[in-house]
Amino acid sequence: MLLLALAAAVALWRRAHPHSRCFARGAAKPRHGSCSPSPLSLNKGLLEAERYTPNPQYSALAAVGDALPAPALPRARLRLLNELGEGCFGKVFKGELLATEGGGVMETVAVKVLKDAASAEAEQDFLREVETMSAFRHPNILRLVGVVERDGECRPWMVFEYMPHGDLAEVLRNNSRTLWRPMPGLAPLTQEALLSVARQVAAGMRYLAEQRFVHRDLACRNCLVGAGLVVKIADFGMSRDVYTCDYYKVVLGARPLPVRWMSPESIMYGRFTLESDVWSFGVVLWEIYSLGRQPYYGHSNEEVMKLIVQGIMLSCPEGCPAAVREVMRACWKTEPRDRLRFHEVHERLVKAEEEAAAAAATATAVAAAEAEAAAVPTTPPSTSDDTTTPASENALSPTGVESPPSLDDPCRAAGASTSSGAGGLPQPPGRVPLAQLRARAAELLDGENYLLPQQPPPQPREYLQPLPD
Repeated sequence: MLLLALAAAVALWRRAHPHSRCFARGAAKPRHGSCSPSPLSLNKGLLEAERYTPNPQYSALAAVGDALPAPALPRARLRLLNELGEGCFGKVFKGELLATEGGGVMETVAVKVLKDAASAEAEQDFLREVETMSAFRHPNILRLVGVVERDGECRPWMVFEYMPHGDLAEVLRNNSRTLWRPMPGLAPLTQEALLSVARQVAAGMRYLAEQRFVHRDLACRNCLVGAGLVVKIADFGMSRDVYTCDYYKVVLGARPLPVRWMSPESIMYGRFTLESDVWSFGVVLWEIYSLGRQPYYGHSNEEVMKLIVQGIMLSCPEGCPAAVREVMRACWKTEPRDRLRFHEVHERLVKAEEEAAAAAATATAVAAAEAEAAAVPTTPPSTSDDTTTPASENALSPTGVESPPSLDDPCRAAGASTSSGAGGLPQPPGRVPLAQLRARAAELLDGENYLLPQQPPPQPREYLQPLPD
């Protein structure tokens, strides 16, 4: 009887763990079509399941040790406005936090409210999220303003800072070339702006990694955009209802998963680590530079899972800078240990942003110098004091009219009394060439350049009668 009971226990354990024989240490490799959960070949020891057992330092509660208690807010100080989104167990409203009960508005906020139909487990998850979010203090992580505690039948509320432009995926799509709808308060996205967005997301994920916090659902839909294109990482848990096509239930009845952003080990073994977040960040980079396209668009979720585990990756978007392309590919290494760490990702993007800014400044300086050089007028040719006139000057003027004779030209001036000038008008008689006037001027002036008195010419004597012989 003892042996029979032992055999029954072993059979029940194997039924509860159908893949235990496939991934046991030192076990033979499974043949294709056996209990292997994916078509990915596991030769060379790649992606072995025992490497991805749960690690307590990767839990969300690892950051709660340094958490500060969330400020408690009176429910009367909150005024709910319009609804922003809805999830399975809660809604998010735009609201106003009042300075005092019935007083003026102190801050515009986003309020996450649990539904009345939410289970006790959902409420525990809600409170756990409050504890986790209260531990984070970073400019690229959504700030928790406070919490409204349960009051009798009233469910607790979470109060976050309000990001006026919504999620990053929508901002990118609104600024795409095919769906051009400029958003009020945001300039069109340039290459410099896209690089700034990527760097901000990397900064936020670097902070979370330093807190040993695994996000598990990093995507542009879970990043919010504020004034001045400030990007902050968040996860209200509402995106599964808004972006239903981005989530897929791998197992019937299980929680839907964002398979298009998941790493091979997350798809195969359901393990989420800091390294799997790095993989997801590579997909976020692809989203940013494709202006909000869905990863692997045109393929079903089942096809996407097969593509990922077979190592068929996304191609880099057109116009993606070389530095960003290198980071993207380094995030998609098959082996998690070969991927970049978030501090390396952030440092590379900071360097790329600095180099892009320096190149833009140089190009601006060169363009300004060229414009200034083009605005300087050319120096006209110097005139000559030579009294001779070149033969080419006898040609017609640009207007087609012969130029009048110059006063400095004695040859032309000598015959000017009998010739016609410009327009066919006769020249006045007794015209003296300028050269002769200059010679006579010395005779008409004294030593102090005063005009000398002139003697009038004698009048001719007129005779009334002829002289005698």
